[in-house]
Amino acid sequence: MKEDNIHEYALTRLATGIRKAANIVGKTMGAAGVNVSLEHKLNPKHLLVNDGSTIVEAIELADPIESIGLSFLKEAVARSNSNSGDGSSTTTLLLSSILEEGIRSGVSTLEIKRSLEECLPIIESALKDQTKEITAKDIKAVATIAGEDEEVAAILQEIYEKIGKDGLIHLENSGTYDTTYSLIEGVRFIDTGFLSPYMAHGHKTKAIYKNPTILVTKNKIQHINDINPLLAALEAQNKKDLVIFTDDMDSGVARILIEAHTKGVLNILIIKAPTLWKSYVFEDFAKCVGATIIEDSSGTKLGKELQLSCLGTCDTLICDKEETTLIGIKDISDHIKELEADGSTDSKLRLSWLTTKTAILKLGAKSETELSWRRYKTEDAIFSSRLALRSGIVPGGGVALFNAAQHLYDTIGGKILKIALQEPIKQIMRNDGVDLSQKTPFEIGGTLGYNAKSHKGGVDMFEEGIVDSAEIVRNAVRNSLGIAATMLTTSSVITLPPKPMEEMLNQQLMRPAYF
Repeated sequence: MKEDNIHEYALTRLATGIRKAANIVGKTMGAAGVNVSLEHKLNPKHLLVNDGSTIVEAIELADPIESIGLSFLKEAVARSNSNSGDGSSTTTLLLSSILEEGIRSGVSTLEIKRSLEECLPIIESALKDQTKEITAKDIKAVATIAGEDEEVAAILQEIYEKIGKDGLIHLENSGTYDTTYSLIEGVRFIDTGFLSPYMAHGHKTKAIYKNPTILVTKNKIQHINDINPLLAALEAQNKKDLVIFTDDMDSGVARILIEAHTKGVLNILIIKAPTLWKSYVFEDFAKCVGATIIEDSSGTKLGKELQLSCLGTCDTLICDKEETTLIGIKDISDHIKELEADGSTDSKLRLSWLTTKTAILKLGAKSETELSWRRYKTEDAIFSSRLALRSGIVPGGGVALFNAAQHLYDTIGGKILKIALQEPIKQIMRNDGVDLSQKTPFEIGGTLGYNAKSHKGGVDMFEEGIVDSAEIVRNAVRNSLGIAATMLTTSSVITLPPKPMEEMLNQQLMRPAYF
C-alpha cells in the first residue's frame, strides 16, 4: 500500500467499526424504530432494548482496527450517558456521520479538526435560541419521547409536580404488574462518590445498599486493625454490608477492602468525603444516618474502642462516582430548624441539600423481559425530565439539530456538520419508510418536523409533544464532535498482537482487586 494512502485507510477502518454500530443503533430511533435483542449475563439471559448506550456497550467486533474505532464510540457514548443519562443514539449517528464526511473531504486532518471545533459555539448558540423553559406540568411530553411509555410519563409528571425540579427519583421493581410511587425522606450529597468503581453493583455504575451499617470517620484509617474489630463484630451479627464515609484512608487498607469486596468476602463501600464544605457534610451526613462522627475531639476512636452504637444506617444508600443519595433517613427536623434560625449563607447551602424531596418509583411489568425494557426506558425518561426542567427543551425528532445546521458557514467543518446534523432526522424518517431520494413533500425547520407515530410531516413539534431536553442534545453534539475531531487527526493504527486463547480466558475470569 502506498504511504499516502495509509492515513485514509486507517481512518476508514476505524470509521467502519463505528458505522457498524451506527447501523444497528440508527434503526431503533423514533416512533417507528425497532428493538434489539441482546444476550445478557443476568436473568433473564436476554434483553429487548432500543437504548443506544446499552446496545453500543454490548457490541464486540472481530476486526482489531474496527474494534479500536468502536472503542472511540463507546467513549463518546459513555460521556453522553454520564453527563445527561441519554442522547447515546444521537451521539452514535453524529460521530459516524462526522467521521465519514471528514474522510470524504480529503482535507488536511488538522485543518478539519480546527474547523470543526470552531463550529461548536455556533451550534450551541443555535440550540440555545431554540430552547424553551418548562415547568413540571409540561414534563409528560419529554418523558413520553424518552421513555416511550405514556403511563410512566404521566406518573413522572405527577411526581415532579410534588418534588420540584431538584427532587430525587429512585427506581425500583414493584414485583407486580402495577407501577406506583411514594414520597419519602431523602438527601443527596454531591462530590461524595465511591472510592473505586469496582464497588458498583453488577454491570451498573451505582452501588445500592439496603439498610447498611454506616461508619462516619474523620480520623484516617491507617491500618486494617483500625476496623478489624468492627468487621468481626458485624460478622458475629451476620452483617456483611458496611459503608465507610471517610476523609482519608491508607491506600494499602483501601486495596485490602476493595479486594475483599470484589471476592465477595465483604459487601463494603468506601465513600470519599468532599473537598468543599467538608466539616458541614460530615455533620449533616452523620445526622441523616444517626451516626457518631469518629474524631479525636469527640473522644471516639477507631480500633478496639469503636462501639457499634456509634454506627448509623438508612433504608437505602445509592452511590456513584460523583454523589451519594440517602433514602429513609433519621428525623433531622430539629437540625433543619437550627440551620434556618442561623440564616447564614453556609446554612442556606446546607438546607438546599438537606430539604431535597425524594420519590420511589416502583415499576411493574408482566414479564422479566418487559421489565428490563421498561427499566432502561424509564431511566432515560427520568434523566431527560430532570434535565429538561433545569435546562429547557428544544424541538425533538432531530429538528433542533437540523435548524442548527442552517447557521453554519461554508467552511470545511461547516460543510461536514451541515450533513451530519441532519442525519438524526433523516434516520427517523427512513425508519418510517419515507423515501428520501425524492424531494421531501413537507416543510422542515423552525418548529416543524416529522411525526413518525402519525406518519405526518410539516407538523409543529412543540404542539405534537415531540421535544428533547436541550442539555441532552448539546451533550450529544459536544461529545460526538470532540471525539470525531480528534479521530480525524489519526495517521495510522497500531494494534496489539493476538493473545493465546488460554491467556484470554484467564483474563476474562480474573477480576482486578483494586485500581
